[in-house]
Amino acid sequence: MGKVLEKEGVNVSLVNLELSKNVPDLKNFDGILVGSGVKISKWTKETDNFLKKNKMQLKDKIIGLYACCGLTTEDAEKAKKIYVEDKIQKLGIAAQLFDAFPGKSILSDFDLSNPKIGFIERKIIEQAAKAQAKDNKPIKIDDKWKDDPKGLKQIRSFATKFAELVKSK
Repeated sequence: MGKVLEKEGVNVSLVNLELSKNVPDLKNFDGILVGSGVKISKWTKETDNFLKKNKMQLKDKIIGLYACCGLTTEDAEKAKKIYVEDKIQKLGIAAQLFDAFPGKSILSDFDLSNPKIGFIERKIIEQAAKAQAKDNKPIKIDDKWKDDPKGLKQIRSFATKFAELVKSK
């Protein structure tokens, strides 16, 4: 998203909330774009805390929120409702733009030989693979992603729309 925003002429500061405790002063930005992966049906703790802590400062900004999760692959609208719209309502944040995108596929995008995969992630992947093998049913893919399983076109479109909103402010 950062590259798309820069291409659209928007100055960008990328912050990984899971890795950095130094968040720039939000007063210096016209728009704030916040995304989170979803693990065990929840946004990451750091992203959730950031939104709660900065709720008042976000009121005067163009806000974009998105989530990346496996459910989006199967049912994009349901994932958007559960993981983004409900989050917006719960936090009382007025996001002008929001969406949900496919996350990494638990059965195809993770390498169990990677030592960086934690114990819990490893067990989830193993259980998902066992369930898939037992059911022997194909994974359902929402028609929205048939030609773009990682949602890259949708992500670029989302970033372009966010850039337009920020530039119009």
